[in-house]
Amino acid sequence: MTLGDLLPASGLPRTTYPAGQEVNWLYETEREKFLQTGGHPVYGEKDITYRFNSQGYRCSEFDAGADIRIVAIGCSYVLGQALPQSVLFPELFAERLRSKVAPKTVVVWNLSLSGASNDYITRLLNLAVPQLRPHIVLVNFTHLSRREYVTVGNKYVNYNPPYTPVDEVMKDVFSHFAALASPLDDQLNFYRNYKAIECRLADCEWLYSHPYQKEIEPVASHLDLSRFAGTLQSIDKARDHGHPGPESHRRLTDLYWAKFLELGGLET
Repeated sequence: MTLGDLLPASGLPRTTYPAGQEVNWLYETEREKFLQTGGHPVYGEKDITYRFNSQGYRCSEFDAGADIRIVAIGCSYVLGQALPQSVLFPELFAERLRSKVAPKTVVVWNLSLSGASNDYITRLLNLAVPQLRPHIVLVNFTHLSRREYVTVGNKYVNYNPPYTPVDEVMKDVFSHFAALASPLDDQLNFYRNYKAIECRLADCEWLYSHPYQKEIEPVASHLDLSRFAGTLQSIDKARDHGHPGPESHRRLTDLYWAKFLELGGLET
């Protein structure tokens, strides 16, 4: 891992997902969970395909032309782990917009990463906005305790407290983060990330959500709540029986769309 891998001079950084490929499982643990739980009432082993562009993102190529450009970003919830791409809230939002602006075309670029932190969201948006020039950005902030970190051995780490790594180096990194972590530091870090994103997105229409509203309430007085669409409630489950399912995404689409119209759509 080099600085250029995280902050390339041009283009967006490559993910570790299989670039330019299609796979039915994002991780082996996803398949294991599916088999352990006896399958899923809606999605079978071949019903979900992850299609990654040449940079390893679950979306169209970044040179795809369109009249209206949307960027969506977050963690595995927005990536759509264990769900078909077509049922994700950014895709459903784009479909609604297409029906309103036809014959104009709409593209949505999903920059999400499983296990991502708000640090990651901020870094990617700072790189992506000048290059992709989106008209609309849909942000789903993630859990405040997560962090982005690079070890002294230049190994990239998505620090995610509930996750227990098996690698001894990662175990050591996680233990140090856990010893230093505090709720107040999490809130301060979120404040820094939010304000950086607010400045970067000043020239486009943007909306945001969060999995748990109570997590961001301590800093609510510093947020533009007029852009807060709501929460991604897990009212049903994806194929892994852990992530929010299609109904959860449809509900969040309704919230984003209502807030989008409330703010005047693209007329503002």
